[in-house]
Amino acid sequence: MHLTSETKEIELVETLQGLNAEYLRAVVESDTDWFAEHLSDDFVCTLADGHRIDKAEFLRRTAEGSVSNLTYDEIDVRLLGDVALVHGVTHSVRDGSPMSIRYTDVWRLNEGRWEAVAAQLTRVS
Repeated sequence: MHLTSETKEIELVETLQGLNAEYLRAVVESDTDWFAEHLSDDFVCTLADGHRIDKAEFLRRTAEGSVSNLTYDEIDVRLLGDVALVHGVTHSVRDGSPMSIRYTDVWRLNEGRWEAVAAQLTRVS
C-alpha cells in the first residue's frame, strides 16, 4: 500500500501535534528526561524577555517548575521538508500571575526522529 503525499503530510502533522502536546506536558510536569531526549544538543530558546538560553539552561529552568494551569490553543504545524514550525499560544499561571505566551518551536527530522532545535517565546498582552 502506497501512502499519498497528502496522507503522509497528515501523519507528520499528527506526529508533530503529539510532540507539541508532550512538550507542553513536560513543561508542566518538569519532565527534564523528556526534554533531554527530544531537544537537540544545539537547542536554543529565546525567552519572552529576550534572553537566549541553551539546552542546559532550559533543562535547569524546567527542573525548577512553577508553571500551572497550562492550556494551549491556536496550534499550527507548518511542514518545510525535514523541518517543521509549530506555532501556538499557551495560557498559564506562573509564580501566581496569569500569562499568555505565543511560541514558535522549530523541529528537525534527524535520522528518522523529530527533535526540537529552537523555541521563540513572546508574551501576549
